[in-house]
Amino acid sequence: MTAVVGTPSTAYQGNDKLLYGIILGVITFWLFAQTVLNIAPDMQKDLGLDASMMNNAVAITALFSGIFIVVIGGLADRIGRVKTVQIGFLLSIVGSLLIALAPTGSLATTFLLVGRALQGVSAACIMPASLALVKTYWDGPARQRAVSLWSIGSWGGRVSVRCSAAWSRRTSAGVTSSSPRSSSP
Repeated sequence: MTAVVGTPSTAYQGNDKLLYGIILGVITFWLFAQTVLNIAPDMQKDLGLDASMMNNAVAITALFSGIFIVVIGGLADRIGRVKTVQIGFLLSIVGSLLIALAPTGSLATTFLLVGRALQGVSAACIMPASLALVKTYWDGPARQRAVSLWSIGSWGGRVSVRCSAAWSRRTSAGVTSSSPRSSSP
């Protein structure tokens, strides 16, 4: 009996626990990777970087994700989708740590660019392999539901980062959610 690499050997059916794990993993990736977009001006000032270097640091994640997404998606079909997602999470953690630990001075650029590049490769691992897992383990209406929830998690992670950053800026600037109202007698 021969087995095709990348296809499950059992007729496993996905369940909500697996689906929510995948979604939370995707959201966690976006929380780490997209946060830099929201705090770039503060990072630039704290690390002593010029604006063009900070723009490169913001853009490099999308560049590396775009370069590697097809290649790593194909690799995931051969070495295993779960393994590829796990590698993606590991790369995301390492990339995030490099960014968080970036020192001021001459090493700041290296830490930041390498960390952001790793986050881009992480996206190339996580996004296609996690969606392929959804396609593999759910069928029919259950697949439609799983893809919808995965999509909400993927886009929802990006939206939640932007909303939380906006809220954070507002609260740190002393702006409250209630606007002053004049009282009429």
